Amino acid sequence: MRIFGISEASYYCSSFTKSIGDAEGSITEFKNKYLSGPRHVPSISEGSPLFNQYRDCSLRDVERSLFFAASNHRKSHDLMFSSSSPWAQVTLYYGSWYASRALLGMFGCTIFKKHIVDVNQGTLGNQELQLRKIGPGVDEEPTSSGGSHERFWDIFYNSIYSLVPMVSPRLSIVLSPIGGDPAWQIKNRNEINYDTHRGFQIVKDFNKSFSPAKHSLTLPGVLSTQFQILESLLEITCDFAKLIGLKTDALNGIGRSALFSDKVRRWIYTNKPGKIRKSKIKTFA
Repeated sequence: MRIFGISEASYYCSSFTKSIGDAEGSITEFKNKYLSGPRHVPSISEGSPLFNQYRDCSLRDVERSLFFAASNHRKSHDLMFSSSSPWAQVTLYYGSWYASRALLGMFGCTIFKKHIVDVNQGTLGNQELQLRKIGPGVDEEPTSSGGSHERFWDIFYNSIYSLVPMVSPRLSIVLSPIGGDPAWQIKNRNEINYDTHRGFQIVKDFNKSFSPAKHSLTLPGVLSTQFQILESLLEITCDFAKLIGLKTDALNGIGRSALFSDKVRRWIYTNKPGKIRKSKIKTFA
């Protein structure tokens, strides 16, 4: 899957035009109706009404995804006590999924259950996006077998490598799969969420090691790893959003301010628990 470069992504995001109608709704429904449905369109080119509508719909999806990534980060802190620590793991996982979805989206790419939209042409003024199936066929996006989340992470890690040189080494480690396994996050989420033995092991480990004063430094095992993955992905995505000028009207239904940062501070991090570092709030907002 091909993504935009920095200047191409900045151009793509800055061209947001507030299209109305279907472009204000679900990106999945938009794709089903205009790209992969009865009116199947394998590619859309800049300058066409469909391109403008899809771009605006996709960027709104990016901003909503980034909002939910921050929301899950904030919620995970409320769950940091022993009996709910397995659910903290699940919450952190979904925060990472939303952050990764947002990161891809601002670079022109969206992963659906059976399709992807990626970049066919990135040239400013002549951009073109293409719809392709996920699968083993010619011109399809190759991926491992498994469910939609396994496929998502496989495609994500294979697509995002071009951003690694632009990210601090402190953060860039999360742009590669943990232990070389793209499905590490979803496997651990599933085991902890659906296996009571694994879930209770997290409870016991959390009870032994966790100190509210030191927070992330004392989280046990996979919970610690998942926490670091989300914080790093969220920081990377917020940094790129600021760099390339992501700004839409997707969150206009809450609050008076039009600024994403104001909405995040007001609707997510207000009345924060003391264990959320102020520096992190500033980074994410």
